[in-house]
Amino acid sequence: MGFWRYLARRLLLLLVVMWGAVTLTFLISRVIPSNPVALVMGHLFVDPGVAARLTALWGLNKPLPVQYYDYIVGVLHGNLGVSFQDAQPVTSDILARLPATVELSIAALFFTLLIAIPVAVISATRKNSVADHIGRIFAITGNSAPSFWIAIILLLIFFRDLGWVGVGRLSPQFIPPPTVTGLYTVDSLIAGNIPEFWDALIHLVLPGLTLGLGGAAIAMRLLRSSMLEAMTSDYVRTARMKGLRERVVIYRHAFRNALIPMTTYIALLIGGFLSGAVLTETIFTWNGIGEYTVAAIYASDFPALQGVVLVEALIYATANLIVDLAYGLIDPRIRVG
Repeated sequence: MGFWRYLARRLLLLLVVMWGAVTLTFLISRVIPSNPVALVMGHLFVDPGVAARLTALWGLNKPLPVQYYDYIVGVLHGNLGVSFQDAQPVTSDILARLPATVELSIAALFFTLLIAIPVAVISATRKNSVADHIGRIFAITGNSAPSFWIAIILLLIFFRDLGWVGVGRLSPQFIPPPTVTGLYTVDSLIAGNIPEFWDALIHLVLPGLTLGLGGAAIAMRLLRSSMLEAMTSDYVRTARMKGLRERVVIYRHAFRNALIPMTTYIALLIGGFLSGAVLTETIFTWNGIGEYTVAAIYASDFPALQGVVLVEALIYATANLIVDLAYGLIDPRIRVG
């Protein structure tokens, strides 16, 4: 019964967080001194009659409390409104771009684990060595370097200088494969187009590496710290006294127990990836949730911006909820507290 009460409390908190995110975004979007009608029509060609009709059509002539009430009622009915930019339902726009962000998130997670785990293990097992110092420098650099700077450096090296891969999800000679999942790598395999699969896979490398480096830096620091603590624990000393090989002691005992804190961070990191990597998607012209967010900000597209924030808040809050529930199942003291 304790777990179900804990689950109910967490779900209630999730609803409060979602309501807060929606309300805050609604108020901020209305406070910003911007006219979406003028932005859509062009400041120099605003016809007063057309502008008045658009303002009424979009409900911008209503009092602010009425606009807020209408939006909340629409959200409760699954209606996120219509985008000012393309006159399409915001829900359809987000669903069309979500697979691109999911695909990029998977690539970023792959690079995060690929880099963080070996660097952390080597750094922890060779404390204060040259390898450890290099790993710590990488962690500090990766954590402090802005993602847009990393993206630009990678493009300068691999695109401008080496000419290996450019921006976008596919090279110009390819067309998007028939949509099944929305993931170009998967859909091209389903269509049996191997050259297009490799092209889509290669285009994932630079944006995925850009996101993965930042995530790997923090994950490496967490895993290294947990590994150092595990290496001095009683069960590791006992394993060594039994005569187990050092490799078995490190990976079967110390590493597996040190993964718990990093697992929590990875779960939250996935939520961050899925909620939209704004700068990375914009720089690489990735046409995902992040790039859609930037376009909505530039156009003062209130429905699109509110819909994106709602979806991103839901993804991130759900990731937090899953982590909390997992800890609640593992340690009953958490759900009691």
